[in-house]
Amino acid sequence: MGQKNSKLRIRFHWILIPILIFFGTVNCNKKETISILEMRDLTEKDNLVEALQKAEDTLKKKGNTGELLYIRGWIRYLQKNQKAAMRDFKLCLQLSPNSFDCKRGLGLVHEADKNYEEAEKTFREALVIAKEKESDSEAIIHENLGSLYLRQNRRKESLNEFQTSITLSDKGDAYYGFTLYLMMEGNTEGAIASLEKGVTKTFRGRALQSESHFLLSKFYFEKRKDPIKAEAEIIKAIRIFPLHKEYIEALQTYSRERIKSNL
Repeated sequence: MGQKNSKLRIRFHWILIPILIFFGTVNCNKKETISILEMRDLTEKDNLVEALQKAEDTLKKKGNTGELLYIRGWIRYLQKNQKAAMRDFKLCLQLSPNSFDCKRGLGLVHEADKNYEEAEKTFREALVIAKEKESDSEAIIHENLGSLYLRQNRRKESLNEFQTSITLSDKGDAYYGFTLYLMMEGNTEGAIASLEKGVTKTFRGRALQSESHFLLSKFYFEKRKDPIKAEAEIIKAIRIFPLHKEYIEALQTYSRERIKSNL
């Protein structure tokens, strides 16, 4: 159960940052505005329903424990059921006040509800707990804080958090966040370099890994005008999430351009 808990904990974090300033009307997406994908949309809803049922059955058999409440709360968070997730995380913390997972989960729910002040306070509390664990736990919270600050356009603070995360753990997840900071600063080449480095690193979960390849493919296609490299990157994203519609549409766009240009 501990290993499953760890995988659930680190699998998905999310952020929404408009990037229309970089890509304009992107061919592979018919919308007029482009946003970084909300990571929870990459989850398979049928699997979540099944997982939620299993978690609730286990809770009925074993009673409330911090670990089981965390798992159910996290599944509900992935389903965007914020109120239910918050109830589970708060009850978990009543049973296990020093639960890093539940404290962080509660912070993510506050962030999703745009209660940014409370989210920051909760993440800071989680950071205190994380300092008693392995360095990667600290790195995760610094990434969460970096994303939270980006949402509020607190760029310098965001930069510091992502750089701290990279120093602590050097995961691809932090490079993705650092890339978003560079994009907001208008540093296109820096963003590309950050993604190129990030995709060579280890990721905690598949969502940010696939999105890193996807975003890098956009840069290659829109900024470098290189459909061959763009095609290679989007294929890597599709291998991670084969049925994701936006990735498939992007591949079709890049392939058409490559064929049209006789490349």
